[in-house]
Amino acid sequence: MEMMMEAKPPTDGDIVQQRGNPNGPAMRVDGAALGEQHVWEGVRNGVYCTWMEDGEDRFEVFNAKDLVVVGHQQRPT
Repeated sequence: MEMMMEAKPPTDGDIVQQRGNPNGPAMRVDGAALGEQHVWEGVRNGVYCTWMEDGEDRFEVFNAKDLVVVGHQQRPT
């Protein structure tokens, strides 16, 4: 019998991609849990992600279950 490991939710500084979209942008997690009071386009307690696209800063809020952690980056101090 094969055991499946449960994926950990992303944390601040993780590099993530949308689940099922391996060619999508690599995004940095800047807010891993926005809180139950925060609702962004129907996403409650979402994960705030940022990335660059065509030289411009982009952002979006995702459900944690829709993201896959592909790396980690420390924020410069």
